[in-house]
Amino acid sequence: MKPNIRALDGSIQICYDLPHRVHTSKCYPRPSPNGSTIFVYGHEQGLRIVWKGGRPFKHRPMAAEKKSKSNGASDHAIMIIDSDEEAPKNLEQPPYQDNSDFEKEEDEFDVSEPYEPVVQTLDLPLGVEVLHLAFPHLPADAQRLGIESLPILFSQKLVLAVACSDYSVRVVLVPLLPPSPQSKNSLDLRVAAINLGAGKSVFGEQMIVLSNGTTHRSTPQGVSISMTLTTPEDPEDLDMDEDEASAQKPNLRRRSASRSRSRSRLGDRKWDLLIASHSADLSGLLLIHRIPILMGEAGLSPELHIPWRTQYLASPIVSVHFNSALYPASRHSQLLIAEAKGAVRILDCLPQSQALEGSWRLSLYTDFETLQNSMSRRKPILDAQWVLGGKAILALLADGKWGIWDFENTGPKPTNGTKTPRSTSVESRTSFALEGWVGDSVKPRTLLKSSSTKAENRSKLAPMTPGTRKTRQQALFTEPTTQPDGPVRGGLSVSPVQDASNSRADDEAVLVWHGSSIAVIPSLFIHWQHKARGSGNIFGSEAKGEPQIINNIQLGGESCKEASLMPSHHRSGLAKDEATHSGILVTGNHRLVIVTSPIAEPEKPFSPPSPLLSITTDQQLLSRGDLDVNGMDRILANMSNSQTTPTRNSRNLSHTNGNNLLMS
Repeated sequence: MKPNIRALDGSIQICYDLPHRVHTSKCYPRPSPNGSTIFVYGHEQGLRIVWKGGRPFKHRPMAAEKKSKSNGASDHAIMIIDSDEEAPKNLEQPPYQDNSDFEKEEDEFDVSEPYEPVVQTLDLPLGVEVLHLAFPHLPADAQRLGIESLPILFSQKLVLAVACSDYSVRVVLVPLLPPSPQSKNSLDLRVAAINLGAGKSVFGEQMIVLSNGTTHRSTPQGVSISMTLTTPEDPEDLDMDEDEASAQKPNLRRRSASRSRSRSRLGDRKWDLLIASHSADLSGLLLIHRIPILMGEAGLSPELHIPWRTQYLASPIVSVHFNSALYPASRHSQLLIAEAKGAVRILDCLPQSQALEGSWRLSLYTDFETLQNSMSRRKPILDAQWVLGGKAILALLADGKWGIWDFENTGPKPTNGTKTPRSTSVESRTSFALEGWVGDSVKPRTLLKSSSTKAENRSKLAPMTPGTRKTRQQALFTEPTTQPDGPVRGGLSVSPVQDASNSRADDEAVLVWHGSSIAVIPSLFIHWQHKARGSGNIFGSEAKGEPQIINNIQLGGESCKEASLMPSHHRSGLAKDEATHSGILVTGNHRLVIVTSPIAEPEKPFSPPSPLLSITTDQQLLSRGDLDVNGMDRILANMSNSQTTPTRNSRNLSHTNGNNLLMS
């Protein structure tokens, strides 16, 4: 995959032209063990997995093929004739083993290619179109957030759920390490790739098709995946709410100690994958599957899987997302359901009462808008995501407005320290605590719930000025702008901020895209804090809270189908606590564009010249032809210093000559 590079406004756009039509693409939240960033995209024939950056493979010479020996050349050849009565042996394919050998360091910096190259790609032909895909919420920093407590599956395999054009939902497992070039170029493995649909492992992957029992009768419109324990044995494993914690302060130490012991035992328990998918069947169908994870193995149970929850909805939904909090948080099984008619609901898939249909926790609604026929309706929703560690909801509306429902009051507070009490009134379920605009109807402001909106109700009568006169003339003598056909597309992408210096561990970066416009907030908490306290600065560390508008993305005339954040990671050469987002992944019809910052040239360590080597010694080595590059640098540096910097004797000489001229 050789990309086309385009530099623009201090960043570069890496464009990959693809031979097939792309439907969706996303970046995996965890890097590969060799340091590569992994992104997956679904196309009209299946999946393609790309490993970008990291340590490359070691170059191995191709093994020479063994020449077949002629008759009589073999030593003590013995021929065994099998009898017809002997039953043939059942030859099973041995498990896949790949001896991937990587370099100790990444490739050297190349000025002509200031980006991370593609290390390896892997095609998974499924025979159907992959329309949607989803990854589980995983911590990118394993040591910081304790991924060792999760099953071994997530430390060895890439786990994703896909929705296909044949109305099926599939779960695919692929090794995190890229396959070696020797294994990928093997003829047997290329032929065996056709048998992936039959459940046979080729590169160590596994695929489970969820098509038993009640299935979708139309194309699935979205999918989400998470994980949970099979049976929570200890109720103390679940996190307490803030109110319960404040009421039980004397027991916090004892409870935290038991929680740490239970966390160390999580890896030994039975885990399940939760897969939620939705379609427009009838008025709306939601299916939730539960797949057991094999204990001590990086695989899933191959038994038949029927829907664990079947929920018929009042209206079709546009997106579903499991809570971003991991077990043992009590909200890890909450499912966010966004309806196109302007409602967002929270369904708890694992209620404590063990209800068959789950438990509906909360419903939130958007504001009303007036249509051209004087009819009113709630503003449609394009997408909704969990933010602030699953304690608030970010929604994007069809008119380009985005806002946050802070139903748990976890957002930043004003400087006076007042804490707004929790409210379940209609106002708290319809108004945003923080809102902004993106897209063609961008408004140059970000409003708080408590901010005044009187400026929006000003009279439209304005005095005639040269500026307004010019605007009216342009409106009179120019053609009206045509609106795009069909609904405007848009979406949200949320990625954790891996910055140890941040005050909150649940801070996140947010990407909002609407049509062809993309806006990125590097730190949602800092941005919210600036708006709540009326402060902010576009310079220094506070610039993390300022939204960044990404313009002029070259898709070759194609429309933007999806945009997402690539996870942050620690690059080599940066400070220990410094982490940056590696880029933005934009999906077109036949191309992928990555918007990122160019890799800075690493600073060369300063090596002072050796005092034992004088200029005379360098001249002697130069005359013999034994002078190295460092010696040439010393000679050139000495020549430049002698020409630009005068010595003390030369300065005295100039003064003496000047005095002689004056005396004469």
